[in-house]
Amino acid sequence: MKNKYHYHMVIMIVLVYVAVIFNTGFRGFPKPTLKTLSNGVWGTQVEAFLEEKIGFHDSLFRLRSQIDLVFGEKSIRDVYITDEMLLEKLDSQDAASIPQSAALLNRFYEKYHIPTYFILVPSASEIYEDLLPLNAVKENQRQLISETYAAVSTGIRYVDACNILSSLKEEYIYYRNDTHWTSYGAYAVYQSAIHKMGFTAVPYNRYVVSHVRTDFRGDLYESTLYSEIKPDILDRYTYENGAKIVSVTAHYADGSTEDRGTALYDESALESGDMYRFYLGKPSPMLEIRTDLENDKRLLIYKDDFADCMIPFLIQHYSEICVVDLTESLEVTHRLADPAKFTQILFLSSMESWETLWLHAKETE
Repeated sequence: MKNKYHYHMVIMIVLVYVAVIFNTGFRGFPKPTLKTLSNGVWGTQVEAFLEEKIGFHDSLFRLRSQIDLVFGEKSIRDVYITDEMLLEKLDSQDAASIPQSAALLNRFYEKYHIPTYFILVPSASEIYEDLLPLNAVKENQRQLISETYAAVSTGIRYVDACNILSSLKEEYIYYRNDTHWTSYGAYAVYQSAIHKMGFTAVPYNRYVVSHVRTDFRGDLYESTLYSEIKPDILDRYTYENGAKIVSVTAHYADGSTEDRGTALYDESALESGDMYRFYLGKPSPMLEIRTDLENDKRLLIYKDDFADCMIPFLIQHYSEICVVDLTESLEVTHRLADPAKFTQILFLSSMESWETLWLHAKETE
């Protein structure tokens, strides 16, 4: 505690010195008291004051973070700093809520009796637990996923993404600076999932892989501004002899629609602050994708954004895919898409967001 107090004082002294250099003026500068010095409130007040006066928050935050790391801190804003990648601190999930979320799926299945599939994707912090600091807060997602699968109806087939990804942990399956899995991680799980769904996966060597960006820094970087980790690569997988998209239509909450032509990927996102949006474009409650396949196979997906980079693989097997984004709509009934019109249903979510999505979705059932 004593060391932490001293290095935070160093931080404040440096910040005040910077303020003097930039001649900000000190009217309104927060006055320290014994209490605010000891509990860290004064440091927060000074940082807020300097940010307002100087207007270069990122530089101040980087400075403070670097000093924290020098003095032994292993995390910045609930993100663990490792030599190889940034890893999010997982929220503690309530195992007691598992039966509730499973019950919603079970009722859905009993109502429609349509072949239904279920994929829960573990966080990188679960797969790379060995990289976490010794004092890191850990959540046994593997066990939670297993318990959730065990609680759903035997008619719902699940895919053990946790074991698939664990077996490939030496490969590039998660981004180093973002919470999402990579396209290759999604492909590895797609291979198993599509087999259970009655199709043969497109072999990996049939795809042309294009590196559309090699400087991707995602949400974990944005939280920490820690730039010592190697930037990530965003990939596009193209199957030249495969199914082609005929139309993409987005449906928004206000009732409006957007004809996106035949474009699944959003090239403009590559020049934005949200490059991951490249995979599926601007978020919308529902997205309808039609292909030139004439097999009358129609897939309805309920998902969070982990599904976005898997959908390009799934289009090779269906004449129509309807994507309901639970982070945008929280709708699991026919008001957006009538499940009865589809031949298969897929629920795909990260384990980290599953509990939140389904406890909320229950309210709109």
